[in-house]
Amino acid sequence: MEAIISIITELLRAGIPLAAKQVQLIRGAPERVQSLQDELQFIEKSLNEYDGAFMKDNKVNEWLTQIYGLALEAKDTIDTFKTEKHTQNQRNPMARLLYAWPHGTKLRKIALKVDMIKKKIEEIDGYRKKYCVDGQVVAKPKRNSEWLEKQRREVEEENVVGFGVAVEQMTNMLLTKALKRDVVSIVGTTGSGKTTLAKRIYGSIGNQFQHHAWVFVPSRYKMKDLLLAILSELIPIDEETSKLDDVKLGEKLRNFLQGKRYLIVMDGVEETQLWETLEKNNVFPNEKHGSRLLLTTRSKNVASLASSSSSRIHNIQPLDDEAKWELLEKLVFKDEKCPQGLVKLGKQIATKCAGLPLAIVSLSSLLARNKAYGNWLQIISNVTWYLNPQDSPPSFGILDLTYDTTIPEHLKKCLLYLGVFPSGFEIHARQIINLWVAEGLVEDTRRSKAEEIGRRYLEELISLSLIEVIRKRSDGSVRTFQIHEIWRMFCVFKSESIGFLQVHTKFGSHPFINGPWSWRLSIHYDLRYILSNRDYLPHLCSLLCFHNEDSLDSNRLTLQCKHFSRLKVLDLGSTRVSKVHGGGKSLSLLKYLKLNNPNLSSLPRILFSLPNLMTLDIKNTCVILPCLPSGIWKMQNLRHLLLPPHTTLPKCPDHQTRLWHLQTLSTITPNENTAALIFGSKFPSLIKLTLNSQNMEQTKRCLEWLYKLDCLQKLKIINPTKFPTARTSFPASLVKVSLVKTDLVADDVMKMLECLDHLQVLKLLKKSIRGPKLEMTPNSFPQLRFLFMEEILVKTWRMGDEAMGSLEDLTITRCHELESLPKQLWQLHNIRQVKVNSPSQCLRRELEQPSVQRCEVQIHF
Repeated sequence: MEAIISIITELLRAGIPLAAKQVQLIRGAPERVQSLQDELQFIEKSLNEYDGAFMKDNKVNEWLTQIYGLALEAKDTIDTFKTEKHTQNQRNPMARLLYAWPHGTKLRKIALKVDMIKKKIEEIDGYRKKYCVDGQVVAKPKRNSEWLEKQRREVEEENVVGFGVAVEQMTNMLLTKALKRDVVSIVGTTGSGKTTLAKRIYGSIGNQFQHHAWVFVPSRYKMKDLLLAILSELIPIDEETSKLDDVKLGEKLRNFLQGKRYLIVMDGVEETQLWETLEKNNVFPNEKHGSRLLLTTRSKNVASLASSSSSRIHNIQPLDDEAKWELLEKLVFKDEKCPQGLVKLGKQIATKCAGLPLAIVSLSSLLARNKAYGNWLQIISNVTWYLNPQDSPPSFGILDLTYDTTIPEHLKKCLLYLGVFPSGFEIHARQIINLWVAEGLVEDTRRSKAEEIGRRYLEELISLSLIEVIRKRSDGSVRTFQIHEIWRMFCVFKSESIGFLQVHTKFGSHPFINGPWSWRLSIHYDLRYILSNRDYLPHLCSLLCFHNEDSLDSNRLTLQCKHFSRLKVLDLGSTRVSKVHGGGKSLSLLKYLKLNNPNLSSLPRILFSLPNLMTLDIKNTCVILPCLPSGIWKMQNLRHLLLPPHTTLPKCPDHQTRLWHLQTLSTITPNENTAALIFGSKFPSLIKLTLNSQNMEQTKRCLEWLYKLDCLQKLKIINPTKFPTARTSFPASLVKVSLVKTDLVADDVMKMLECLDHLQVLKLLKKSIRGPKLEMTPNSFPQLRFLFMEEILVKTWRMGDEAMGSLEDLTITRCHELESLPKQLWQLHNIRQVKVNSPSQCLRRELEQPSVQRCEVQIHF
């Protein structure tokens, strides 16, 4: 019944503050609502006693089921009131007078509903007292707020148990003197350590090949995305390459690898069709240069097809009893030996882990947190159930135990929420953080914004080895990541079993009848099927869609907002919704809206006046908004506004109105009104700003008043502009500046930016600067850590002493006029690597000199 507890607790936490806030607004029933609030607080407190417990009596389950239904009623009542209040407030004074009677009638009905809920609480509370007294609940172990062990670090330790011989054997397979291209496969079940073994081998021998690449193959892959992923590991990807179809990409990859000795690792190849397609198109040239491919797979058929013989296949076997115990002892006690009194129990526990390293690692963190004999005895009595719970996939029991007892409470729902994404999906860090905030999984505190807390949560999940970073931003922060497949499967299974969310796929079961009813729904296949269920839609609070090329909605759909009166999160991804129709009361509760379909060309104006909206992301649509509707100024909760090109801001209705919480404004076409808004401090919390205009003077006017944005950290300017003459125009708070096609004089840029003491990232891209020389004065750019130059029209680069003293990473791409690098660059103490792609002949000769090899230099031609 943890399922019901989870749902109820979340509902009540969402409902209590709102009920308290609105109590005085429900005329004629303030005492009723206050009483309801008190009752809900009591129930929430009582439920904590049962959270994570193991129920042994069906009567207890029935009691919790009744509370679950009650919680849904309370939530609907609160949302009904909020919708009615918003509708009445949107009316003009005359309309308010005309609708006063029906509005009052609805409020009275709400008050009566509150009375009914209160009576139900009294009835159900009798069951609570009875079953609490009778003690029909087995309490769970106390939780720890931290993981004591880091799973991946432990599994991938240099001498991890069970992999030493395998690493040696497979290394010998891959490094034989045979010149013919060879394919080696690693076969094993989920959680057996296939990926870990492959990474160990790849890390040790990758540099012995002229070119090497690692790519993860999702269960539902697209050939184009897969080929792009391999290419991006080998060469820089430009816009032209990213637009190629899979046939042309295959040709480009083949041409690049032709005549070279390479190592390609493909992690997670589960279909024979994939390998057959790659071989048919000769994507990996089969020449006599000693090239190798390494595959990991759960399918013996894939391995047999790809590898030339069974001797080129390594089957990962479950650890034997001795190896299980050796691994468990090492993870729990590190360099120490297990006390003799715990050895017998420890071996029994290890034996029950089915030989899966993942299960052993997960269980070891629980054992390490309390090494008392009694604690281990309690674990051994339940470990069989943990490992093989009824109606769950193998090994999910240990993940459930890990989730319940060792993952910090504040991370649990954030982790489960990752189950909304399809297998192998590359999740954008900013997107998931904004979703967490909209869902109420992360909230503001007195000291930090919710987004800052969300970033910390994401870093915690990474440190716990629950997710893997795929791409990083220029400042080193996470851009995209993936959740490990076994944990993604667990999140889906767990979420559906407790009613946290439901996932609907082409091969999945009916989303409306399995497990507890959920008001969060993720669709990986057919949106049309969900939209046809009119009984389900009004209660839906979160809807996320991930378009599949085979789905029916590829024929385009019309989305009727009137069917989503309770919706708070709507993420349509690239689902092909061609039209969106609004409604008077529709979407008034919405907090997050993302539309990513290029075919979408228009939106109802109501979407630009939603009072609770926090994130509005329509940047990848073709919606034409020469000027945003004035209703945008009513969106006082707006945090992130991401718009399509050529959009301008409306005039502010008065001096007092501001978008107090707006943090992201991208992309805006500046005009005189934009400059006035910046000067009037209409965005006091703005952190990220992107300007895109062909009118240089209009952009310049905005830049002149940037110092008014005290919180601005990230600035991006696209298309030609001019910099202000005053060096104090840019705020000192700037941490990152990106210039794209700005056609600025190099000297003007250096004079403006070199005095920014907090600037850490500078990106000069696509003819952003020009001039005979790029000159940095002594001690300039003191905090700059990352410098990117792409297609700049500069011939000479000079640096004064102590300039860029903190620089760590320099990337230079297609700067064909740049003839040399300043000698001071090689004297910087923090420089780690210099990447040069397609340099001029002069610069190439210079970089090949031994004097520049102090740091890692990568050159691509």
